[in-house]
Amino acid sequence: MSSFKTICLPFLFLIILLNSENIQAQYSKDNLMRKGEEEILKRNYTGAILLLNQEIQNNPENNLSYFIRGMAKKELGDQIGAYNDFTTSINLHPGYSKAYYHRCIIKIDFKDFYNALTDINKAISYNVTNSDYYVARGYIYNILKDTTNAFHDFNTAIFLNATNSNAYLNKSLLEIDLKQYDKAYSSINKSISITSFNLNAFIIRGYIKLCNKDSLGAKDDYEFVISKDSTFILAYYNLALYYHKNKIYSKAIENYNKVISLNPYHSECYYNRAALYAENEKYVEAINDYNNVIKINPLNIYAYYNRAIVKNYLSDYTNALSDLSKVIELYPKFQKAYVLRSNLYMQIKNYNAAEKDRKFADYLFSENKDSTIYKSDSIYLLPLIDFRTESQAIDTSQGRVQYQLSNIQLKNIYTLTPDNEIKSIKKYNELIDKLNSYQVVNLKIRMDNFETQLSLDNIAESKILLDSLASKMNLLNEKYFIWKSTLSGLLKNFREALQTLNLIPDTSEYNYLSSFLKGNLFMKLGEQADNKNFDNQFDDKNFNEINNNYNIAIEEYGKSILGNNKFSFAYFNRAYAKSLINDINGAIIDYSNCIYFDNSFGEAYYNRGMLYIFTGDPEKGCHDFSKAGELGVKEAYSLLFKYCK
Repeated sequence: MSSFKTICLPFLFLIILLNSENIQAQYSKDNLMRKGEEEILKRNYTGAILLLNQEIQNNPENNLSYFIRGMAKKELGDQIGAYNDFTTSINLHPGYSKAYYHRCIIKIDFKDFYNALTDINKAISYNVTNSDYYVARGYIYNILKDTTNAFHDFNTAIFLNATNSNAYLNKSLLEIDLKQYDKAYSSINKSISITSFNLNAFIIRGYIKLCNKDSLGAKDDYEFVISKDSTFILAYYNLALYYHKNKIYSKAIENYNKVISLNPYHSECYYNRAALYAENEKYVEAINDYNNVIKINPLNIYAYYNRAIVKNYLSDYTNALSDLSKVIELYPKFQKAYVLRSNLYMQIKNYNAAEKDRKFADYLFSENKDSTIYKSDSIYLLPLIDFRTESQAIDTSQGRVQYQLSNIQLKNIYTLTPDNEIKSIKKYNELIDKLNSYQVVNLKIRMDNFETQLSLDNIAESKILLDSLASKMNLLNEKYFIWKSTLSGLLKNFREALQTLNLIPDTSEYNYLSSFLKGNLFMKLGEQADNKNFDNQFDDKNFNEINNNYNIAIEEYGKSILGNNKFSFAYFNRAYAKSLINDINGAIIDYSNCIYFDNSFGEAYYNRGMLYIFTGDPEKGCHDFSKAGELGVKEAYSLLFKYCK
């Protein structure tokens, strides 16, 4: 079994630009802005955004409202939304330095360093005494390899504010890059002495200790961080690396598992855990982890390469060759891939292909004599990953991202839902107001995509009462038919509900709502058939029956739209139905129409964003997730975190 090569990669930590200013001094103290600020201080960022939406609607010219909302979005990981809000704040008040500063930080995250430099220069021109601004600019200079100006800015920041711990922290990072570990150690200790609660500083100090061959000291720092914050991903990750390199595999696995439990999208952790499994001849587990790496990052050539090696150990030469061909497709100059593929071709006796790859590998080797690529390394697993941007990006959102990890799924259809109470946030139209004036049963109807809170017994009793009173009082009209159909549908009497809706004449003002409800019922019939035939899902007859229900639903939603072309819920539901039959472009168009007629329809942005991601347009998808989050769809932040880092 081959051994591991480990490397100490240049340590590049995302800039720690936590605000040293008192957050209360940043925001205006009146009305909804004050309440929004209070929610931010309580770290209820989604609640703050909803309050600030109202303030912006009432006072769209106040630049501070956009700035504060941008800060809340930034804490949630919604970089796109925050960027847009900071830009609006700047447009309304071109001299507001803090908006330039925070927009600069986002541009740094986007790796747009030259434009970030423009923004921070603007911020400094409007406020020359803010030490945090010099820390930010020093970081950019460090990235751009201008170490002279970087040191100058960090020292200026310290001159302006001798207690700016971030200035010392970032100075230590620059000294690490220059391998001045003793100076870096002194700087990071100064940072810790000023702000002992900045756990990132202990992570950096642990790394410096590693570079000074003090691995036990590094371990102590990582364990200290975990003792203070049991959810600190980067501490577990580094601790796993410590155990891994010291061949304490059970502890390494334990810490890798902890990282993945905290963030299932941590591709570097899967990569390293796979290497550990492979080294211990747990090949199936290794392949599963490499599969996860590739799912998260399909461009990771090292994962394909290592997976090919593991498949080679399993004598799965065909799939190993496929992985190596993918590596070469992504990076045609990867000499090791040609060497290994040549060896595999020899195994399956394809000597011509083997010779061709061997010659090209020799050519690449001769062209790169000074590189770290050696022919003799060709069958070794590639090195562990120590420190890369992904780990640090994850760490910067510790305790901030408010999202739930769940399977990505479309939000369900909207329908009429009766209940004892109507939540004040829900949307209505005139016909629903008329239905709620129908006092035969003691219920109200709302338009919603959540299940009713009523029990089946409550619903059955209400339907019996409705039928009894309507017959006695001669109330057999369109309102009655809508109510009866709604209650029948909740009792899963879908055919009866459809027959009741068919009694509403085409000339009725309720006709478009009737068609809308018919569409919903056919969707339910489709889902019912889908569940019934789940174990026999490849039966063509069953598949056609399910699709037919969805197609009829789409037709009914179309009739509803003909009756009321501004009825946003019909567009939303039709889009959902189209997505179920894989008419993705049609679904995107319908979600867009829904948004056109109701630009506050957060779920429509959310669903359209997922379809954009599915069709390979993450830029549009991320913009939609940002808007959905702004409008109160909290699940959007999990997708922003996954797809839009």
